[in-house]
Amino acid sequence: MIAEPEHRDFLAVTDLLPVMDLHCDLLAYMANIDGADPMSSEIGCALPLLQAGNVRFQTLAIFAITGEGSVESGIAQAAAFEELLEEYSDSVQPFDSMGVSDLADTLDNDDAGSRVTIITAIENASAFCSEDDDIDDGFDTLETMITMTAPLLYISLTHNEENRFGGGNFSDNVGLKPDGEVLLEFLSGRNVAVDLSHTSDALARDILEYLDARRLDVPVIASHSNFRTVYDHVRNLPDDIAKEIIARGGLIGINFCREFLDDEDSDVLIDHIVYGIEELGGSSAIAFGSDFFYTPDDSEFFYEHRSAAQFPTILHTCALHLRSDELHNLAFGNVRRFLRRLWEGDG
Repeated sequence: MIAEPEHRDFLAVTDLLPVMDLHCDLLAYMANIDGADPMSSEIGCALPLLQAGNVRFQTLAIFAITGEGSVESGIAQAAAFEELLEEYSDSVQPFDSMGVSDLADTLDNDDAGSRVTIITAIENASAFCSEDDDIDDGFDTLETMITMTAPLLYISLTHNEENRFGGGNFSDNVGLKPDGEVLLEFLSGRNVAVDLSHTSDALARDILEYLDARRLDVPVIASHSNFRTVYDHVRNLPDDIAKEIIARGGLIGINFCREFLDDEDSDVLIDHIVYGIEELGGSSAIAFGSDFFYTPDDSEFFYEHRSAAQFPTILHTCALHLRSDELHNLAFGNVRRFLRRLWEGDG
């Protein structure tokens, strides 16, 4: 457990404090699970649960495992995004139709159950370019997917394993490959961030070095990652990479999956948040990246963080350890500021 600071602001957090979240797998659930229903509570990021937790902005990842069928899966999830907008317009609205300024106005209202503004991201570039595809064909597929879901918030080059672009979390010392360099060049100036949540440490460091060496205009985030110093897991960020993301004006979305928190103690969620803000200097970078995905049982998430509906309770707990400005930044301020910089050039 973290030690309570000497000076705390006890903020009376209402259930209406808005939340902007950087990662969930609702699209993979819709595309891959028979009988999937985005209104069902069998997945923690179901639309009613997002609304109950006052999530006003939700990033929906297009996720694929590297291997046969990865591109088909990616396209199916882009189609699921279109389905959400067409069939569930009472619950969701696209970010593209709003813009950052209109989204800011939405965050400032107090309407419980407001529609969730949704945007897509790509979790693993294999979702648009398989191991055997011509790289140009892969970029054509990416452009098609962007047309279906525009805009795109971020792309991660890998998932857990190695692919043609570089090394994933469990790929030890596999770094940036030539196709990964080509992808970074492709992203430069397109207002799409590169996500380091599923890179090997070697790939993350290579990406940062390549961006600097080539002076590429690509923002850097970790959409759903915690801190290795707090809990030693390969999916969590080492301090040097986390500090680089913070120094570059990026975001780090705290992941609710118990495997990356502590696996035994639900309170360690707060430890990760406080560590990122106080020890790493991330008061302008730490956000939420809940990572809710479909699971047939309750073992993947602690009961206290079991769904997006728990955000108000989580924020109440956070209020015991954070100043009011830090709490607001965590809930929505940091993501909103990042979006403004990304699309409006407002630092």
